[in-house]
Amino acid sequence: MSEIGNGTSKSQVIRDLPIACANEQAAVEFLEGKRWGDRPCCAHCSSERVYKMLDAKSGERNRRFLWRCHDCKKQYTVRVGTVLEESKAPLRHWCYALWRSCTSKKGASALEISRQTGLSYKSALFLMHRIRFAMTDTGAIKLHGTIEADETYVGGRPRPGRIGDPPAPVGRGTKKTPVFAAIQRAGEVRARVVPDVTAQNLRAVMDEVVDKDRSRLMTDDFRSYRAIGRTFKGGHEWVKHSYGEYSRGDVHCNTAESFFSLVKRGMYGVYHNVSKKHLHRYVAEFEFRFNRRTMDDGERVVAAIVGSQGKRLLYREPIAKVQ
Repeated sequence: MSEIGNGTSKSQVIRDLPIACANEQAAVEFLEGKRWGDRPCCAHCSSERVYKMLDAKSGERNRRFLWRCHDCKKQYTVRVGTVLEESKAPLRHWCYALWRSCTSKKGASALEISRQTGLSYKSALFLMHRIRFAMTDTGAIKLHGTIEADETYVGGRPRPGRIGDPPAPVGRGTKKTPVFAAIQRAGEVRARVVPDVTAQNLRAVMDEVVDKDRSRLMTDDFRSYRAIGRTFKGGHEWVKHSYGEYSRGDVHCNTAESFFSLVKRGMYGVYHNVSKKHLHRYVAEFEFRFNRRTMDDGERVVAAIVGSQGKRLLYREPIAKVQ
């Protein structure tokens, strides 16, 4: 019979993370173990003929925690070949930021990471952008089955007008940024920031993320979905939100709306203000957590570490001006 309240139900990853967040060598070994397992390999040529570089006097690992490859003769660390490459932030701070990003349903702000780690806000923000980039799913399979599609609008609330004026619009027709999502019932979501919710833009995203030959489409009564729905082999059904109808049997898009509710609560309650330029990174973060909602916290952290491989986000990219 397991004891209650002593942490025995936690995974080994969650038991290891507090130590990795407090000690640099523990953080290095934690990331090495999750990236390579028990078969460390070269970050340059993938050879397994590698060894840890040790200090000649003490016999312990050197201060940079270097490895060296017998085949290509190059030196490297666990950072090389990942979004962590050339970051000067200590790896224990990376472990903390990964932990918070993967275990908080609505995300963690750079300001919070800055307060907890002592990093400057600028460094914490760039670190979090790198983590969001690592969370971006590349090469994801297309959705199929019953697909719900919907859009939402992210941005500040409109200022109130004069007394007696009609209420200001809160979505379509405002300067808010549209976000489109297609979600497979009991499956994954694919969310994209789009310039506008025209039929052409929505069709382009749908062609990218959905296998229409194996799918049935559910939407609201927005007219842009009509032409798109005709391309689905399983047909297209919609609910009439404009008439106050939100479900009719199994016809609804409530799953998509539940995903958007998480996005909105994160935007308003945690991040408060996200620019259009960076919104796609935050959307990718929410998509990552939603698609791994059945995993425990430790498994999500490992998934983010594995997803960081082969990706690089340079500082000049997030700060570049939007053309």
